[in-house]
Amino acid sequence: MHYFQVQSSIKNLQRILGFVLILIIPFWVSRIVLFSMDNSLVIHSWLDYLLYATRFDLKTMAIWYSPLFIVSGINLFLKNKFIHWLSVFLFILLSLSALVFGLIAAFYFPTSKSILGTEVFQLIQGQEPAILWGYAIAYWPAIILVIVFVFGLYKLYSFTRIEISGIKRIFFCLTSFLLLVFLARGGFKLKPLNSLDAYSNLSAEEATTAINPVYVLLESYGKNEIEYIAYFDEETLKEALASDVKIYKNTNTNKPNICLILLESFGKEYTGGNLENRLSYTPFLDSLATQSIYYSNAYANGLKSMDAVASVLAGMPALMKQPLIGSLYTQKDFESVPEALHNQGYYSSFFHGADEQSMGFRPFLYAQGLDAYYGRQQYPDLKYFDGTWGIFDGPFLQFVNTKMSEQRSPWFSTVFTLSSHHPYTVPSEYSYLREGTLPIHKAVGYTDEALRLFFENAKTQPWFQNTIFIITADHTSINETKTYKSYRGKYEVPLLIYAPEILAPDKVDRPVQHIDISTTIKALAGVPQLVAAGTFLLDSVSSHITHYDGNVFVYTTDSFTLEWSGGNNLKLYNYIEDRKQIHNLASENKMKSKSMLDSLKLSLQKYNYRMVNNFFKP
Repeated sequence: MHYFQVQSSIKNLQRILGFVLILIIPFWVSRIVLFSMDNSLVIHSWLDYLLYATRFDLKTMAIWYSPLFIVSGINLFLKNKFIHWLSVFLFILLSLSALVFGLIAAFYFPTSKSILGTEVFQLIQGQEPAILWGYAIAYWPAIILVIVFVFGLYKLYSFTRIEISGIKRIFFCLTSFLLLVFLARGGFKLKPLNSLDAYSNLSAEEATTAINPVYVLLESYGKNEIEYIAYFDEETLKEALASDVKIYKNTNTNKPNICLILLESFGKEYTGGNLENRLSYTPFLDSLATQSIYYSNAYANGLKSMDAVASVLAGMPALMKQPLIGSLYTQKDFESVPEALHNQGYYSSFFHGADEQSMGFRPFLYAQGLDAYYGRQQYPDLKYFDGTWGIFDGPFLQFVNTKMSEQRSPWFSTVFTLSSHHPYTVPSEYSYLREGTLPIHKAVGYTDEALRLFFENAKTQPWFQNTIFIITADHTSINETKTYKSYRGKYEVPLLIYAPEILAPDKVDRPVQHIDISTTIKALAGVPQLVAAGTFLLDSVSSHITHYDGNVFVYTTDSFTLEWSGGNNLKLYNYIEDRKQIHNLASENKMKSKSMLDSLKLSLQKYNYRMVNNFFKP
């Protein structure tokens, strides 16, 4: 009798271990796909890596599958078909969701450069079903594999039912509950396991995959409030806040029109400005740069389109885990460009060929004082609809020209292109464009050609001579070279100011950023005083740039860049001499590392103080 009890206990233990293994398999699938998507995600210490990957997987499992655990516990006491099939349904639903979300995060990683959490739902908010259907068609092999894979997991799941009778069931449930609470906390420490633990004990590349995407989703859920940390005393903070108050003396009585052009996903790597001697897919933009003030060391403040709009039009860097647009802080009292220019007599408009509800741009900008928004619904001829996102860049930019000619001067207009967005559809008449090594390359070439035609038309308009064009990318996209895959390089974008009748061409090598554009537009329009973290691009002052990808902070100056993932985990590179950022100088240059870390912390404290206290006025 005792022998059979032992055998039964061993069999139950094997089934429990098999059950746990089945539940964490989706996390490893997404992890393996992540490795395949980016060869820079290397593992330096397998022992440490597996330790933290396992801890995060078990914590995620304990939280994500908690409904399944509850129903399975009930099923031990009340054995009926309904409860059994409910547990089966929950297993399929939760494992399928974990796998699908993990794969979405993995496939989007080369573009986003980070693992997205709840912001995924912000990105798809307002998008039409056709866009989601387009992604489904593009990734149909993955969808079939997911279905087959989950079916296989279900077959394995059917062999994991344990048989426990009598008082042992109560003991088993209590023990399981305590174990799951332990796993959900991630250990015995007073503070539960979180992402910072991984980034403090592993390299940033290791931590990116050790933390599975479902955990990122769980950790980001509900965490919309900024945590204010006082790194420095109040006096130091006041001095830093006061330095953001800027006064500009405007000597130009003939207020210029200002046109800001955001080029979708135009990473610097795709242009003639790349430092890797690669082919350029933007011949027109390259030629325009020679006639402009060209900033060779320019950075987007974020990795998403919503980040770019908040940076260039509201002057706000992307230092939260979620985009500013749609967050708790959307309606803060920062003086946006449309609002500030309205007070200077400007008419403001925004052009984006996608659905007018796309990414929350329209309500955000109208709340900021925008006068007119033109999206897909306002375009007169839907035969130029690309079938997924909106109107092809070629015809839409000609529509922009027409509308600009109807605006009263002075005006400020933002033009946001879209054809270089996935699925990178290009009109058939542009089949002659170079294919490139990535699907986005041909689409970038198409938008570049559309931009050429836009300027060809604009030069014939009476408003052209008194118009200043500021051209940049909203963010980067998939990168192929180590230079542009680094924590600094993945933010590098082209930036130029083109005004042949107003400003002489020049090449500027100092670091600048998107929030400088907001400051510059206000200064050009004659705003006398403003609060801005950014600098005036026509001054000779370098920006000190702070980036945050959700886990790693990056601080960049004229020649050095610092990476900080918490604690004493620092990396320092001279990115001018070491473009690929191979040689970590932190240990041999501790004074420089500490100085830059202090500057980084002060910029974070200043940002968080303004956001938490709604402190944006002079």
